[in-house]
Amino acid sequence: MNASTVKKKQEPYWQMFLRRLIIMNVGLLVMAIGIRAVIGANMGASPWDVLHIGLTLHTPLTFGEANQLVGLPMLAVACWMAKSWPKIGTLINILMLGPYCDWIKPLIPLQTHWYGMVPQFAVGVVVMGLGVGIYIASQLGAGPRDWLMLSIHQKTGWSIRWVRTLIEVSAVIVGILLSGPFSIGTILFSLTIGHPTEWGLKWATRVFQPYVQRREWEHEIIH
Repeated sequence: MNASTVKKKQEPYWQMFLRRLIIMNVGLLVMAIGIRAVIGANMGASPWDVLHIGLTLHTPLTFGEANQLVGLPMLAVACWMAKSWPKIGTLINILMLGPYCDWIKPLIPLQTHWYGMVPQFAVGVVVMGLGVGIYIASQLGAGPRDWLMLSIHQKTGWSIRWVRTLIEVSAVIVGILLSGPFSIGTILFSLTIGHPTEWGLKWATRVFQPYVQRREWEHEIIH
């Protein structure tokens, strides 16, 4: 009689990485749509985008380029504090989120009346939270701002809540000094973004979990 042995075989690593890369870019694109929807609602931008838009008012930079410019020094500081190199997802975040925001801009309307401003703002916050959830679910690394937050937390022992608050308040202050669009929407965004992000992460983790894991299957060998 022939004997058989069952062995487990894994797919090539690059196939798993490619799926994660696609998922991450989908998340970044969804984030960009949410960011542009919030800005186009004309109720005030998110804390970081107050800074990004403020930079565009005083330089020839586009919004996306300002996003990249702000991310680079944060990446450098986070690398220095963490004493490690960034993950590939952190670099792709810096490279791609800004251009996605610029590409999406012509497709998002600029609202001028409250009956358009409020719904677009609400949808933008939800969509951005969903995008963040999808991006994180790819498991390719945090964005530069989140990595800086984690690095400061690990270096100082301060709570993540206070570190995040300190960083975002600093960004808003600089953005206001640069005449960025700080308004009621900025405050509402800060108070509400956590809920759709939490929901988005739970949903994306459940949906994309099978695709971010390295697949394996049983392979029967006949002797």
